[in-house]
Amino acid sequence: MRLGIWSPLPPSPSGIADYVAESLPALARHADVHLVTDAPEGAASRREGFTVFAPAEAPEADLELYHLGNSPPHAFVYRAACARPGVAVLHDWSLHHLVLRETVERGEVSAYLREMRRAHGETGTFVGRQVARALGGELLPALFPLNDRVLEGSLAIVALTEHVRSRAARRLPGRPILRLPHHLSLPLDPPPSRADARRALGLPPDGLIVTAPGLATSSKRLDLAVRAVARLRPAHPALRLVVAGAADPSLPLSDWVRAAGLADAFVLTGRLSLEDFERHLCAADVVLSLRFPTHLVRALGVGRPALVTAGTPAAEEFPEGIVAPIDPGPREEEELLAVLDRLLRDTALREEMGRLARDHVRARHGLDGTAERLAAFLGEVSARRESLRAEILADRAGEGGLLGYLMEEVRWGARDLGLSRVALGLERLLGELASGRRP
Repeated sequence: MRLGIWSPLPPSPSGIADYVAESLPALARHADVHLVTDAPEGAASRREGFTVFAPAEAPEADLELYHLGNSPPHAFVYRAACARPGVAVLHDWSLHHLVLRETVERGEVSAYLREMRRAHGETGTFVGRQVARALGGELLPALFPLNDRVLEGSLAIVALTEHVRSRAARRLPGRPILRLPHHLSLPLDPPPSRADARRALGLPPDGLIVTAPGLATSSKRLDLAVRAVARLRPAHPALRLVVAGAADPSLPLSDWVRAAGLADAFVLTGRLSLEDFERHLCAADVVLSLRFPTHLVRALGVGRPALVTAGTPAAEEFPEGIVAPIDPGPREEEELLAVLDRLLRDTALREEMGRLARDHVRARHGLDGTAERLAAFLGEVSARRESLRAEILADRAGEGGLLGYLMEEVRWGARDLGLSRVALGLERLLGELASGRRP
C-alpha cells in the first residue's frame, strides 16, 4: 500500500510532528510511506531516509493519511484533507482555532462566517460574528468545533481518544472509525533518574519542579499554572515552573510571569530535542497537562504524576490515581493550588502515582502494537476506498456555485432535523434545480 502521510514534521514546534516522526519506522514496516509537509527542505525525517515532498509536489498514493491538530502548523494538512478524501487522524476534536487563523486572521471574515453557517446553521452565523469581533473568548470557539468539512470529506477517521471516537461515530454513521491509543515512545529507555536528568539539564538538584510539557498555547491554561506556582512559593521556596517547549508568540506568557512575580523561578526552554524533552519530564516532580497532548503519555510513561482537566479526554482515558483531575469550574485555580500543594508535600504519594502511571501506560500504549493496528485499519479502508469516495462525492459540489450553496443549506437543515444518518444524494436531487433545467 502506497501511503502519503501529511503532517508537520520536526523541527516544527507542534507535538504532533514528534508523534508522527516517532511512528514512521514502525508504520513503514507495513506500507510504502512518503511524507508531505510544508517545509520539506528542513524536515529531519528526510535525513533519516524517508522521502519528503512539498504539498504541491506530492505524488499519487493509495491512501492519504492526514494528521490534524487545532493549531496553525496544520493549515496545509487541513486544506489538503478538505480537497482530497483521505483518512483523517484527529489529534483534536475541535479545529476552530485553526479555521479562525486561516480566515479571520487573514482578513477573510466572510469565509469564516460561511464555515460557521455551514457547520452550525443560523446559530453558527450569530456566534461567528461575535468570535470574529474577538468577543467570544475561549469558550465559544470550544463549543463549535468547526470540523464538519474534514469529517464529511474523509474516507475514514482515526481517533486518538474515546471522546473523539464517540463523537465521530455519531456524526458519521457507517464510516470506518478506528480508536487508536496514543503510542509511548521514549528515545531514552530506560529513562534517566530525576537526579541524572537535572544534572544533564543544569537544573537545581534540590527543590521542586512543576513541568508543563510541549508548545505553550492558550488551551494549556498556563495562566493558572503561573499564578498557582507563585502562590505556593511561600510554602515551597525552591519551587520552579518549567515550560518544556516553545511558546505561541501570541501568548502573553511573559506578562503572566511578570505579573505573578515568578521571573526568578520560571524557565521557558524553547524547542527541545526529544532526548532533552524526556529529560525534562524525568526532572519533574509533577507534570501539568491540562489537555491531552502526546506528551501526557510520555510523562506517565516515565513515571511522573500528572494533573489534567476533569471531564476532558485525558481524565476519561486514564483512571483516577493514574492522573489527578482538576475541576475546570469557577474554583479551578483553588483546586489546582490544593492538589499541587498536596503532591508537593508528599513524596511517597508522588512516587506511588508515578509507579501506577508508568505500569499502566507501558502495558497499553506500545508503539509497535499501535502501528500494526493502524496499518491493518488502513488496509481495510484502502480496499473500500472507491465506494467510500463515491459516497462522499455524491454530496459534494464546487465552492461558490449555486449547487454548492444549495447542498450546504440542505445538509445543514438535515442535520438540524436529526437526519445526519440519511444518505441524501444531494447532487442528483439538486442538480437540475441549480442548473435551471426543467424536469
